[in-house]
Amino acid sequence: MDTKDLRCFRQVYEDRSINQAAKQLFITPQGLSRIITKLEGELQAPLFERTPTGMVPTESGHYFYEHSLEILYRLDDLKLQIKKMNQTEKTFHIGFSCGVLNIFPLEQFQKLSEQFPDIIFEWDEYENKETLHQLKKGSLDAAFMIGTTMQEGFVCETVYQGNMTALVYPEHPYYDRDEISMEDLKQQKLISLNEKYFIYHSLNQRCQDFGFSPDIVIHTMESSLIYRFCKEKMGIGIDADIHHDSKLLEPLHKILIKDAIPWKISFVYKETMKNEEIIRQLKNFAKVSTKC
Repeated sequence: MDTKDLRCFRQVYEDRSINQAAKQLFITPQGLSRIITKLEGELQAPLFERTPTGMVPTESGHYFYEHSLEILYRLDDLKLQIKKMNQTEKTFHIGFSCGVLNIFPLEQFQKLSEQFPDIIFEWDEYENKETLHQLKKGSLDAAFMIGTTMQEGFVCETVYQGNMTALVYPEHPYYDRDEISMEDLKQQKLISLNEKYFIYHSLNQRCQDFGFSPDIVIHTMESSLIYRFCKEKMGIGIDADIHHDSKLLEPLHKILIKDAIPWKISFVYKETMKNEEIIRQLKNFAKVSTKC
């Protein structure tokens, strides 16, 4: 068994098809089928049921997939760390939680790169929890994440705080109000970003504090779709107060949710780096960006 076999298995598992997976892997279906059969022989257990509609994972197949992914991820991380060790130019990895990049003007990235011509900046976007995980395991040098953390060995500084707002369409009973409470969201159809985003979890958490579960009828990964569906009167949109494009908002009314959890962005980095110039400039970068 080698890593190529594991990657082939993963592709078949995810596609549920030998033919489809073979196209992705650029090998013949017959060759891929032999690899899966060899794996099953080594493990002495069937990984799939061959059916007319595709490859259906067995219980052993599900278990093997879950644990083989961990192996592949660790190998990928190992390759990345060795690559970093042998680079002649220094690379600085910065992570952003999903949604955070909305407050950073792109021109600020260019200015930061110009200040450190000998450093290659690499930027990655993750789910909020994954951002912290990547920091802790050393794949990131610093990160901008939503909320705060008290991880030992790391510094966490708030660089931005905004509000959670409700987007209300004309004719809705709340349209002329300047603010509402979480209680007002009870029995309302809501449109929100999905579970990859902090705002989804903070909305659920705060509604639970008020004794009810939110009726989120649409989950999306695109903030602009919240505005679109709200304009189509499919529900009240829930969003952080970070979008100020009048064309995006019109004719909706943005209303403060007065007792919602604030939308905070924190800059997180290792405590051992607190005196480095690049950290100081990144703090300044965040300060300038969030004022733009």
